[in-house]
Amino acid sequence: MPTIFVPMWVSEEVFEKLKTGEYERVGGVIRRSDNKRIVCWLRQFGDLPEKLEKDADPLIRILVYSWDIEDLSDEELITLGKYINEHSVLSKVNFYQGCKGAVSAIIDKFERLYEKYGKENAIEYAKKKRQSLINIFSRTFIPNLKHQLELRMIEMVYDEEKGIFQFFLPEE
Repeated sequence: MPTIFVPMWVSEEVFEKLKTGEYERVGGVIRRSDNKRIVCWLRQFGDLPEKLEKDADPLIRILVYSWDIEDLSDEELITLGKYINEHSVLSKVNFYQGCKGAVSAIIDKFERLYEKYGKENAIEYAKKKRQSLINIFSRTFIPNLKHQLELRMIEMVYDEEKGIFQFFLPEE
């Protein structure tokens, strides 16, 4: 059987751990070798646009660059929540409905604190809610979104005109 090599972009950390054997590639995922927990999903998109590298929102950085959600700052977690809650497709997916209210409450309080007491107080609140947001996004939202992207129940398409990825529900 012939061997086919398909280049995939992964972060430097993932690449190093693949070389040492701490991570392994199995099919379309990279997982830890010891407990088989999935670290990231692989998707081939060809060359990533340079504009995306600098201007990407947190969700796209997680999905495309396979970044760990815990690498996001407290403020980026709030931005991610706002992005998802305001998105015409992502805010309505059934797997997010149970968490949407909690995320909205955190965002609303963050914004009230920001307006009334300034950025420092709002960031302090975001730090307190960091683990809650990480749990919602890393244990529920991201895995379910990746699964629906794999099944093509949601499509992620690069919009060259705007220089960003867009999410769509496929036409039936």
